[in-house]
Amino acid sequence: MSDKKNISIWLIWLAIFPPSMIYLYFTIEPNFTGYWFDIIAFAIVMCAVAVFPIQVGSITIFFINGVSFAVFLYFGLFAEIILTQLALIALFIKIRLKKTEFYRIATNSTMLFLTSIFAAVVYYALGGTHGVLTLNTMDQIIPLVGYIIGSIAVNQILLALIDVYVKGNKFEGVPRSLLVDSGVTAMIFPIGLILYILYLQIGLAAILIVGFPAILLSVVISTHHKGRRINRYLHDTSNIGHELSKKLNVKDVLDTFVAKVHELIPMSYIYVYDITNSSRSMNMIRYVSDDESKQLEDISLEYGEGFAGMIYQDKSPHILVKRSQIDKISNLEIPDEVNSVVGVPILRNNLTVGVLVIASKRKHAYEKYHLMLLEILGNFLSVAIENARHYQSEKNKSQRDRLTGLYNYRYFTEHLESYALDLEEKESTEKLSVILFDLDSFKKLNDTYGHEAGNEVLIELAQRIEAFVGEQGLVARYGGEEFTVLIKGYSHEEAVMFAESIRSMISQESFNVKSHMLKQDEPIDLYVTASVGVATYPDHCESPDELIRQADRSMYVGAKRNGKNCVASAEQAI
Repeated sequence: MSDKKNISIWLIWLAIFPPSMIYLYFTIEPNFTGYWFDIIAFAIVMCAVAVFPIQVGSITIFFINGVSFAVFLYFGLFAEIILTQLALIALFIKIRLKKTEFYRIATNSTMLFLTSIFAAVVYYALGGTHGVLTLNTMDQIIPLVGYIIGSIAVNQILLALIDVYVKGNKFEGVPRSLLVDSGVTAMIFPIGLILYILYLQIGLAAILIVGFPAILLSVVISTHHKGRRINRYLHDTSNIGHELSKKLNVKDVLDTFVAKVHELIPMSYIYVYDITNSSRSMNMIRYVSDDESKQLEDISLEYGEGFAGMIYQDKSPHILVKRSQIDKISNLEIPDEVNSVVGVPILRNNLTVGVLVIASKRKHAYEKYHLMLLEILGNFLSVAIENARHYQSEKNKSQRDRLTGLYNYRYFTEHLESYALDLEEKESTEKLSVILFDLDSFKKLNDTYGHEAGNEVLIELAQRIEAFVGEQGLVARYGGEEFTVLIKGYSHEEAVMFAESIRSMISQESFNVKSHMLKQDEPIDLYVTASVGVATYPDHCESPDELIRQADRSMYVGAKRNGKNCVASAEQAI
């Protein structure tokens, strides 16, 4: 919230509440002589009820209306306002407002005050009085009904105004949370009426007889609501697990996990660490902050270092809800503004393979059930990452050449066929070119220096070609000492120039070979050349499927038979 809006809220409170209370005091001239113990007992009950609220949407509901109704009927408006404000203070002490939320004191105090005033105005307008009421005539019943309806109506209007003005939300009709608040309030008022009637009959004892069940009811409803909320969290957690199981690479797993956890649990920061058990070091592999402008450098921690390192060392979850607790950790990696942090180890086969940490700027932001949720989510994340890595490993085995790490012939042909089908369906005229090259006299190199030396050349060549081509095309090992490159959107003349650049790059720079059969122990430098063939669709074939055959033919007919170490176009082989 902006400082300007914050100041305006407090100015509104200062303009309304203190002057009005002074005016009411001198106008009503309340006198509670002989009833101070009763007033204090009502206040204790209201404060006790207030500390067990339930959260529905953005609204905090606490069940003081019944008790405050009884206070209003017997002692009047001034007493009801004072006790309601005391209950509000008890609520805010319980939920531990942070400094940035202090505006809620002013907004809620003003809202409850105005609700009391307008409900009382309706009550008085309908002829309502205070003290001992028989409640057996319509003259006394109608004001009661008017008070209840007025209180609910004004309260909902003010809540809607706060939601629009203070929170900046767009008004789109009455939200479910307001309806729930109205329903709960309507149910609580009869309890207040019973308390009032009993108070008339037996005095202070009525506060104990009705007040204790009212407190117990608040506890039961609050606990039930909290249980339902946890069940909903568990259901959402299960859905996250299902969602993660569908992801087939680690990046997607982490992206989905972080996004879903951010929706489920309130946080300012989330960290995911990966552990290399051989070195006992931790590397941060994912970090998200609610402040998108705040960038964080990669974090590396050692065993036992910082909050995450402590979790790694202890192999157990930790939850800290005050900054004084956090500051006791040495080599802390948590930002200074964090006041609550919770972390769990990510386990696999009883080994800690990672650490998950979430942090909040709020004090006491996390409870034990958050820890439970994170442990479940950590298990889901561990399984999902393992599955994604296994899938990627198996996929690489089927798609990648084991020696060079390039795509293999099978993947290259399947990719070409798939892309050709896509072009055909779109009736696209995009040009495709295949560059096929074969190392010259490679058998002689193997015979002279050994197959290990030949493998070194192939591995280094693959790295050079992949770096040279980059995002411009797809590189694959065609077989043996043959390689192929697929490029898209190039004219045939441009493709031939690109192939010439590859040929030149291969021939001009030597390959440093260590594993050779020569007697000398030092590495040797070898130079190799390549014969290159180029074919382009649709210039040289009617279908992209024929590209490899045309490029292969141009390489042998146009390059190998013409002295090697040159580039031949499919046009030369026709």
